[in-house]
Amino acid sequence: MTFDPFGDFDTAGYLQNSLQLKDPVEVKESEHLSFELSIEEALAYLAKKKPIDYQTVLKVHEILFSGFYHWAGKDRNELVPHLAVFKGSLDDPRSTVFERPDSIKMSVDYALKLAADKKRFRDHPGGVMGQLAFAHPFLDGNGRAILLVFMELCYRAGFAIEWSRTNKDDYLRALSDEIREPRGRHLDNYLNPFVVDISSRDEWPETISGIRGLDGLDKEDITYENLDNPQVQQIYKTYRAQPLDAEPPEPES
Repeated sequence: MTFDPFGDFDTAGYLQNSLQLKDPVEVKESEHLSFELSIEEALAYLAKKKPIDYQTVLKVHEILFSGFYHWAGKDRNELVPHLAVFKGSLDDPRSTVFERPDSIKMSVDYALKLAADKKRFRDHPGGVMGQLAFAHPFLDGNGRAILLVFMELCYRAGFAIEWSRTNKDDYLRALSDEIREPRGRHLDNYLNPFVVDISSRDEWPETISGIRGLDGLDKEDITYENLDNPQVQQIYKTYRAQPLDAEPPEPES
């Protein structure tokens, strides 16, 4: 099933893109071109923005993707507040369920709160990235917008992730596990070996351009259901059941 939350794929193309493209390869190429052309503007905006808040996240997405999507910078709660978005089948217990539209801002705010504790953030970078990914604020472009915000948060905390040493499949597997079960610290375990001391912002555009697949959650098997579906309501009652502010258990020595 084509991801068509607006219900007008046949006339407006994928997510009402500016070129009315329908072919997945053409959509991905044009969307990524918009991203590439806007990286430096988005990074410059982030460097000057204090503090980073929810509106900052929205603005970064707008800068990156407004050349391709007219709705860039608007979250799912504004665009499709009646839809649940997830990766995989509704009946598959291994599916990745993203935050309810009406709780997206709360989830992002919590991630930013975690990042504000700089020492804890350096020790647990996966918790922040996982929380941002779970929020999944936008219909598309989440991975790339979140990556830029995350890099700036890391910079302000005095460290960086050496992304060139990460592996796409391993990262996405750890990220999916983190979203499903944040108390397992799956993404911490994956990212911690790649934590390095702070790096110059000057290298970031080249670094980001060299990262492949970190936005992979955006288009792989993304589906949607109405929030009034009883099955969807039941999933949200049990998914990530622990409260947002629950402290994950320390790993056994």
